[in-house]
Amino acid sequence: MTLITLGLLLGTALLISAGITFIVLRRKKISHKSKNIIDLAEVRRLKMLQSSAQSSMAIEAPKRKVSSANGAEVRGFVPKNSPVRNQTCTRCHKQSESVGFYVDQYGNLVGVCRECRKSAKNRDLMPL
Repeated sequence: MTLITLGLLLGTALLISAGITFIVLRRKKISHKSKNIIDLAEVRRLKMLQSSAQSSMAIEAPKRKVSSANGAEVRGFVPKNSPVRNQTCTRCHKQSESVGFYVDQYGNLVGVCRECRKSAKNRDLMPL
């Protein structure tokens, strides 16, 4: 065989081996990408099994505390006829059982007692 024929055979063998290597590496990348695809039905089934297993072993949750998360106290129920329920008048700052609510010209809420309602009506405040 001549030198030219040997060179052509070596070049052909080199190209074929490079092509095979390229194809093998490409298949590995494609098969690696297909592992990222998840069957949603299978995942849902597994989650349902896990949740049912956890619910059967669920421990009773502790009862809520009386204070909120930021440290403020949660107010208890106060009946309507209680003296604690008295509200202050916005105008004279006296405690009153019945406070009427009005809106002033700036849109602010104003709570007035019976004595101050006359002045609220004279100022043309809108009742709520």
